[in-house]
Amino acid sequence: MSYPRLVGVTPDGQKVELPALTEIQINWEEGLPAALLINPEHLKGNSLSLEVGSLEDETDHIEEYGVLVLKPGACNLVDIEIENHRMDDAED
Repeated sequence: MSYPRLVGVTPDGQKVELPALTEIQINWEEGLPAALLINPEHLKGNSLSLEVGSLEDETDHIEEYGVLVLKPGACNLVDIEIENHRMDDAED
């Protein structure tokens, strides 16, 4: 399988050539982690998959989970937001 050529762009606009990657892990200072999968095996052709993590307690029970929210943007653009939800909120 071939993977696309990846180029990162820094906040000041500098382009950085990246090696062939299959996954980009995203960790914010606050919020749940996410992973961008490049050409994941479960999808055919050129594709991306965005996965959101969860927060478990010491007994592996999920305390907080992420929900992907898609918002239409301009012409061929979709904005993706990750909302964090607590399990006790879902039970109400």
